[in-house]
Amino acid sequence: ACKTAAEERAVVSQEASEIRDSFRDENYKFRHRSVAKLLFIQMMGYPTNFGQVECLKLIASTNFTEKRVGYLGLTQLLNEKDDVLVMVTNSMQIDMNNSNTRISGIALTALANIATGEMCRDLSKDVCRLMSHSNSYIRKKAAMAGCRVVRKCPDMIEEIAEEVPKLLQDRSHVVVMNGVNLLLEILKIESSAKQGFEQYLELLVRALKNLLHTVHSPEHSIGGVIDPFLQVSLLKLLGQLGVGKNNEELADCLAQVATNTESTKNPGNSVLYECVRTILDIEGTSGLKVLATNIMGRFLMNRDNNLRYVALNSLLKFVKSDQIAVQRHKQTILECLKDIDITIRKKALELTYSIINESNVTQIVQEMINFLIESEAEFKEALVTKICLAVEMHSPSRVWQIDTIIRVLTLAGVYVPEEVVASTAHIISDSSELHSYSVHKLFRALRDNKDQQGLVLLSIWAIGEFGNFLLTSSQDGDLEYEAVSGDQILSSLSEVMKNGDQTLKEYTLTALFKLSVRLPEMSETIKKLLEKEKASINVELQQRSCEYLQLLESNWNQVRKPLLENIPPYKKAVEKPQLTEIKSQPALKKEHNLLDLDLIFDSDTQENPSQPVPPTESLIDIFESNTDRFSEFEEAKPSETFDLVAFEDEEIKVSFSCSKPSEPKTTFIQAVSTNKTSAAISNFKLSVAVQKHLTLSLSNATSNYINPGESSRQDMNITNTQQGQKPIVLRLKIDYTLGSNKSKMTTVDSFPKDF
Repeated sequence: ACKTAAEERAVVSQEASEIRDSFRDENYKFRHRSVAKLLFIQMMGYPTNFGQVECLKLIASTNFTEKRVGYLGLTQLLNEKDDVLVMVTNSMQIDMNNSNTRISGIALTALANIATGEMCRDLSKDVCRLMSHSNSYIRKKAAMAGCRVVRKCPDMIEEIAEEVPKLLQDRSHVVVMNGVNLLLEILKIESSAKQGFEQYLELLVRALKNLLHTVHSPEHSIGGVIDPFLQVSLLKLLGQLGVGKNNEELADCLAQVATNTESTKNPGNSVLYECVRTILDIEGTSGLKVLATNIMGRFLMNRDNNLRYVALNSLLKFVKSDQIAVQRHKQTILECLKDIDITIRKKALELTYSIINESNVTQIVQEMINFLIESEAEFKEALVTKICLAVEMHSPSRVWQIDTIIRVLTLAGVYVPEEVVASTAHIISDSSELHSYSVHKLFRALRDNKDQQGLVLLSIWAIGEFGNFLLTSSQDGDLEYEAVSGDQILSSLSEVMKNGDQTLKEYTLTALFKLSVRLPEMSETIKKLLEKEKASINVELQQRSCEYLQLLESNWNQVRKPLLENIPPYKKAVEKPQLTEIKSQPALKKEHNLLDLDLIFDSDTQENPSQPVPPTESLIDIFESNTDRFSEFEEAKPSETFDLVAFEDEEIKVSFSCSKPSEPKTTFIQAVSTNKTSAAISNFKLSVAVQKHLTLSLSNATSNYINPGESSRQDMNITNTQQGQKPIVLRLKIDYTLGSNKSKMTTVDSFPKDF
């Protein structure tokens, strides 16, 4: 044995040299042995091109052993691009029609593996004829070769399809399975041909029923299931041909498969899983869906994580059409959140979120919060996001919503997105009856959890806005919150100032400034706390401290109170302003983050957002009465725009919003990629390729993680150097993870020529 790579190369080189010498001898009797050695050398990664012609010689031999090695070498040592392959067409046709079924079989096998388009076209008639051969072995091989023919020559589909009914009615299981695979291959290449094959639906249902009622046969039985491979193939084909068909025989057959198939071993589980997928594809009746969800429920209780994963994945698809049936397995799904396997936990989390509605939100969210306490750090971010989304969408009351968010902030505040903190601030601000309750609860949560960033931010904001409510007690059912003194409030804020980061200090300074109005008796203490940051090395903190101290001087007493009034309730704008009407429309209220520090000076302008600004107070009138310089904007016409769908399937949709700026050769495109599934898409990446006459500038996507129903946006600028002569043609590649890594490609060529 060779101990080093150098020794191996030396041995291979010597052996290859001896094989070359043997090929030069026309009377060499063991040529097939030399080709067999070349197969091994080729498997090791060394070049073997010099043996290709020898394979053709062996194929032309009358000896079966040599012919078999020759065909084996043909499929392994050559590929479709080799010109030598054309020389074997005649020999292959002769062997296909040989009376010896073994020779005919190996020729058909070689055709199915390596034939080029030209070879398939030349030999297609022989393949069709052999599908009706008296020997089932030849019929099986011919059906395999037929798959290669339709793949390489789509225009030959009609000719091949005429032989399919004979294959589906064959007594041999393997011939039927190859016939089904041939039909699946045709549908994959030419989906429009499905209507022509729907006539075979009853034939396929009958074939599946025959399998179910077949007496146990050791020849076809695997794990107690009669020919599971054929059953899976038939179910897969029925799933494509039965879409939109209200066929009672098909429904009855699927029900028999679901109820009579043994699920204790993998063969039976494979058939049941394919049956569930078929029910999903054909959008079966409610009874079938219940059967399918019950099968997936049994899979969830199995110890095999592979079964549990496919069950969770299938139930995610069922949620869209029959949520009630899936909710019957709610407890089992929740148990999957505690699984050791991270992939099971993630998929269970997606499914748990999908089954939440107004009637069960309190129970499920409570279970998710209990699990949040025990979960590891890497899983908490995804769990917190799902909890917050569920609370926002299905909350039964604002009190429960505030309580739940505060509890999540207490347990995992560092993982809560800023948008959730801001949204909770909006809810508290908009609920005047909950101001006292919310600030008392947040103040007590702050004292014990100063390490949770999100909780601290929300608490500081609430204390600054509604700190005066802390001075009085608050009643919450049987629970009563005692009044808090001003010293206790400022003591808590002082601790945050000592240990917090810059952002927390900025919020705390603003809260202290607002408390000077709400707690006037504590003004001197507040000034002392503000003075500590006058000499801060951070310019932002220093500036805020100095400005707030200046505003606390007596000459600002009259304006300080109206300046520091509570931020008014937040109301979302109902409609977006039209671009062409901006100059004549009153300014709509801008959507602000209530935690924005700059809003403390904008409270007056927020009270009446719908009133237009008087002309005499506009910036134009302040600095310049002549507005002619802005006429070019008033007369500007909107650019030419149009929208198109670049790609769409059952999982993702990519749409383009195109516009033409002033430069005619340039086109601006905003790509919007939308997640159509009920599960989150991760690792999303949209790649674009262009032709030589196009120049592309592509920005990064706004997010590579897309929640269900949400979108990711990406901008691109395209310059067409031959604008008007050649259109824009783009090649898109869409990569993402949804259960597994997926990659999809498409060509977009529907742009107008003038683009």
